[in-house]
Amino acid sequence: MIAFVKRHPIKPSFYAYTEGQSDAQHERHFIPGSKLCLLRIGNAECEVEDLIDDPGGVIRDLDVSYDGTRLLFSWKKSDREDDYHLYEMEVASRKIRQLTFGLGVADYEGIYLPGGDIMFSSSRCVQTVDCWWTEVSNMYKCDKDGKSLRRLGFDQVHTVHPSVLNNGAVVYTRWDYNDRGQIYPQALFQMNPDGTGQTEYYGNNSFFPTVTNHARAIPGSDKLVAVLHGHHTWQAGKLAIIDRSKGTQEASGVQLIAPVRETKAVKQDKYGQGADLFRHPYPISETEFIVAYTADGDARNTNSPFGLYWFDVDGNRELLTLDPHISCNNPIPLKKRTMPHVRPTLVDYTKDYGTYFVQDIYVGPGLEGVARGTIKSLRVVALEFRAAGVGSNRSNGEAGGALISTPVSIGNGSWDVKKILGTAKVHEDGSAMFRVPASTPVYFQAVDGQGCVVQSMRSWSTLMPGEVFGCVGCHEDKQSTPVVQKRTLASMAGAQELTPFYGPARGFSFKKEVQPILDKHCVECHAFDSKDREKMDETEAFSLKGDEFEDNVSGRNWTVSYLRLTGATSPDGKFNNLGRDGRPVLNWISSQSRPSMLPPYHRGSSQSGMIRQLRNNHGKVELSTEEMDKLCAWIDLGVPFCGDYLEANNWSEELEEFYLRYQRKRERFATEIGRNIEK
Repeated sequence: MIAFVKRHPIKPSFYAYTEGQSDAQHERHFIPGSKLCLLRIGNAECEVEDLIDDPGGVIRDLDVSYDGTRLLFSWKKSDREDDYHLYEMEVASRKIRQLTFGLGVADYEGIYLPGGDIMFSSSRCVQTVDCWWTEVSNMYKCDKDGKSLRRLGFDQVHTVHPSVLNNGAVVYTRWDYNDRGQIYPQALFQMNPDGTGQTEYYGNNSFFPTVTNHARAIPGSDKLVAVLHGHHTWQAGKLAIIDRSKGTQEASGVQLIAPVRETKAVKQDKYGQGADLFRHPYPISETEFIVAYTADGDARNTNSPFGLYWFDVDGNRELLTLDPHISCNNPIPLKKRTMPHVRPTLVDYTKDYGTYFVQDIYVGPGLEGVARGTIKSLRVVALEFRAAGVGSNRSNGEAGGALISTPVSIGNGSWDVKKILGTAKVHEDGSAMFRVPASTPVYFQAVDGQGCVVQSMRSWSTLMPGEVFGCVGCHEDKQSTPVVQKRTLASMAGAQELTPFYGPARGFSFKKEVQPILDKHCVECHAFDSKDREKMDETEAFSLKGDEFEDNVSGRNWTVSYLRLTGATSPDGKFNNLGRDGRPVLNWISSQSRPSMLPPYHRGSSQSGMIRQLRNNHGKVELSTEEMDKLCAWIDLGVPFCGDYLEANNWSEELEEFYLRYQRKRERFATEIGRNIEK
């Protein structure tokens, strides 16, 4: 028997906007009418039994318990009066019980974990997508009864479609765009069932595949089957096998199947549309699959339903069932299956920190060609994410373009609020070992002796409480092994506490960190009025005063100094929003930089004319080490303006209350998680 769901496909502007939340800020996709079904395959024909028929609701995201007796699914019974929550059916008795609750939050894509717990995607994080106004979902976990709910992922935007690997870890799709464009990096990540070991599985520095989704482990194999599709598409595309033994970036480990054919690495937003479309593959072996399929490549527009099919890798197929009025989805055999090894938890909730260990930072392509001894420290930066969308501006560059909701910088600057937690010493042998706050998304910047970034991690990492996580070097192959066996200087010295960055950790604010430096050293010469500007060329006519420039579109009161330094205004006062991240004065890593790895010293303070001029005694200005470090950090962080999402806003009382309502909602869910952990 095969369990499956009949429902109408969700057709959002971006493939992961499927929460359909009752109090959604923007997109809320809800097409009522669905069934939970059983397919019995006979010798002559197949029969379908309806287990649940809900003409007013939506059922989705099916999983089967390891003993084959229970079905786990998500169910939303009303557009505005209910939200997706986890339910479980005991198949023999048809008894149904609800596991998670709460109006205004979506719990969906649940899976059974080895040992009995449940992992799922949820909007309980209460965040808004950086490049739109829709809800974000991260990974959560609960016990078999829906209790002891806790958060596992602390990610910028969506993490969706978890699935258990044969080794007991969990693979899932993560949207990932810190200091780079948002369209292409929707890679596969993995974590242990307790949230530890979060790291790339495939394709996080790739233009291709645009999105790798619906991934499932192939029985008895280290390979996965997955669907490849686009960014601004629905969840339907081409069928492929992922084999990490052949590589982990671009098309190196990807093989398109059904039929097997050449797999080219292409840069394409709406990849995988047209001709045959696949969804929710369930592998029987490396050569056979059960999958939802339609031959209508225009099915998004024609509403042609998906049927359930048996397929082999060559494209031979057999129809199992088709409803001409509604699509069939999520096929999964209703039978006992082998439970992977139950991994013991490595989380220690009595601790509020985790520990990173770097064996040798000079190993790997990230610092290729950089002389040993150049890197003096690792700057550790925490990311903070918006609770709601108020105001916007836009970015544009090599990786595409985007709207930015609740912006904290000019268009091509930082996506998110950034908080420097401190720096960690890099020892002479290239090793480092340091502690960071647990349950906090952080990224690292390799810094030289002048306080300039040599290489920056354009992603993030998160440690669970008490977790120790190690890497070999900088952007090394994730499947590589340690290069030396001797003890490192960092391991002998022990884990260090971070050295504070001139005070307590705080969101980096231009007005609080940079403007005082300009007021002290620069404004005396750089304070031109409009007549003066007409006499100056563009490279000279800088007004570095802190006067406010009101921008009602973004909802920010920028300062004149910020806009002039970033190139967002010209001498005639015209505002262009984007800024020029490659101009001679400042040269930061654009928010629309490519997903593939950038070379050392690609951009940043070391490549910025302002820093070179100041080091060469421009205007006889003498800056302290602290002042120079703050200017370099500002550029290397992507020229953020706001140290939090409320700073320098010109919102109405209604808009501010709108934002604070979602902020309070976030805090309420976080408090509930904290209570669960205490218990």
